[in-house]
Amino acid sequence: MDMHQAHVLASHLRACGHFLYYQTGGKAGQRRILVMLLKRDGLTQKELQDALEISSGALSEILQKMEEASLVEREKSRGDKRQVSLALTPAGRELALRTKAHYARTLERMFECLDEREKEQLGAILQTLVAHLDTLKADPLFAAGAAECACAESSE
Repeated sequence: MDMHQAHVLASHLRACGHFLYYQTGGKAGQRRILVMLLKRDGLTQKELQDALEISSGALSEILQKMEEASLVEREKSRGDKRQVSLALTPAGRELALRTKAHYARTLERMFECLDEREKEQLGAILQTLVAHLDTLKADPLFAAGAAECACAESSE
């Protein structure tokens, strides 16, 4: 594959990722938290942090804002007073349901231009690509090269 073709493919993937990221609430935005609590009300803050793969500080900040907006409430666990479980308020549940419906509509609209065969092909191709990217992330030589590039960018 030539460099131009690789660049075009990467640009298309970036555009798809950007669309999904911003239409579905980002990596750990309030919308993802709402929908996750809709599925599993009573999660502890640690369980939610692990599921979202974010720092405890970032999650605490988001939850504080959600609590101030009366979307979630924290309760000390009855069994273990050190743990805090999270629950949606009625307003939080309503917003979570609307968010979940918006997500379903977004996915439906996003792929409506593809027929079933194309969706299956795209799924298989993306599965192959994701598996390959996972091996690249585990490759110390590849990771070292990426770190080198990041260091060079920050020193410019």
